[in-house]
Order: sequence, then C-alpha cells, then structure tokens
Amino acid sequence: MTFVRREYLDPARFGDPPAPFRTGAVGLVDFDAEGQLELEERVRVSANTLHALEGHGVIAALNGLGLEGTLGGGAPVLCRPGLVETARSILYAADPTTYGERFDFVVARAPGDPPVEYRVAVVNREYQVGLVRIIDVFHRASRFGQAVWLDL
Repeated sequence: MTFVRREYLDPARFGDPPAPFRTGAVGLVDFDAEGQLELEERVRVSANTLHALEGHGVIAALNGLGLEGTLGGGAPVLCRPGLVETARSILYAADPTTYGERFDFVVARAPGDPPVEYRVAVVNREYQVGLVRIIDVFHRASRFGQAVWLDL
C-alpha cells in the first residue's frame, strides 16, 4: 500500500491560492472607438469554483463547443455570440449537480516520497454563487449579441 499525502486548499485561500491551484475570470468582449478588441472583466472566478467546474466536467463540455482556444491553458478563450446560448445551457445544467452533495476533486499530483495530491473540497455555496455570476455574464452577452471571454 502506497501512502499519498493529500493537501487541501484552505477556503481562506480561494481567492489567492498557491500553485497548483488556479483562479480565473470571465467577461464581455467589446470594441473600442478604433475597433480594437477590449476584454471587460465581469467576474473573478475563485479556485473553488474553477476546480469544481473542472471536476464536474463543465470546462470539458465548454471546450467541446469549438471555442476560440482551449480552456485550462492559462489564456483567455473567446466564446463567439453564436455559441453563447449553448455555453449558457451547459452552465445552467451544472447548477443542480452539487445540491446536497460533498465533492472532493484532485487538482494535481506531484511525485515524491510520499507522492502528493493537491485537492479541493468544494464549498457548494461559494460554487453556486460563482456559477450564478458566470451565468449572468452569459445572459447579458446573449441579450446584447456580445461575445464572452473566459480564462479558466
């Protein structure tokens, strides 16, 4: 039997976690007076919410839409206006997945003696609030025909 050390992200660090935990952001895409692309941040995504989205398969589902880039790569990814409603439906479907349950996800593994698993024990209430804020960005984009950028 191999011993594995588990390190959990402290909820006090959700907004500013140590590596390998990550945070993200979501916002709207606008054009300035010269027609240059501007990314307007609307939501800071906590490590708790980001890793819950990963663990529940939401990020993989969004990546399956054909976004302009791949989520999880550390750079903003564009969701064109034509995909906003489909992306929003994926986010809506994620909402009830956490009701009344406890989720514990592996974020990363590091070799060593003993090996280390970096984990997040999802705080459902914080996740629900973060998810609603992200959905709100998509709702606004849908109403005004805008694109959304995600850095998750």
